[in-house]
Amino acid sequence: MNVFRRFGAGILLLLVLCVGMTSCRRTVEKAREKIRIEEIERVELHGLAGLDVVLRVRNDTGYKLSVEHASLDIFYGTARVAGVVLREPVEVQRRTTESVATQWRLRISDPLAAYALVGRIRRDDLSAVAVSFAVEGRGGPAPVNISRERMPLSEFLNTFDLDSKQLKTYFQE
Repeated sequence: MNVFRRFGAGILLLLVLCVGMTSCRRTVEKAREKIRIEEIERVELHGLAGLDVVLRVRNDTGYKLSVEHASLDIFYGTARVAGVVLREPVEVQRRTTESVATQWRLRISDPLAAYALVGRIRRDDLSAVAVSFAVEGRGGPAPVNISRERMPLSEFLNTFDLDSKQLKTYFQE
């Protein structure tokens, strides 16, 4: 069960990172400076069906941020291994750092493939791992609709100046 808890936390970390993504690199850099996930404070796994995650989020913008819908799927090769879907909208008030409780529905398509994927992440082998994600929300007056299909995990992590070693901390034994 511990492997699945770590797997769920890793998936959630990936989804949280995609919330800040936009198509313009300069906008991403600006948002990254003002909107940050400071830490994952708590992860509670509910069987193999759900996750409750408390995140410490910093919003230094002048706008309330909201995420109405969010999902992320993880692929190994051509097979979808797992995914998470946000169950309830989330808001972060402007110019604040706060703990935000989120609830996610976890879908593990193939538990053995998920276990194998955790092993690959532990060995820093991300070559066949990809993510698809979609986020809908608002950043003040502006709607935010971001999605991407089968983006290589290493490219996804590079967008946020992360590497596999940082991801690996969520999958340690």
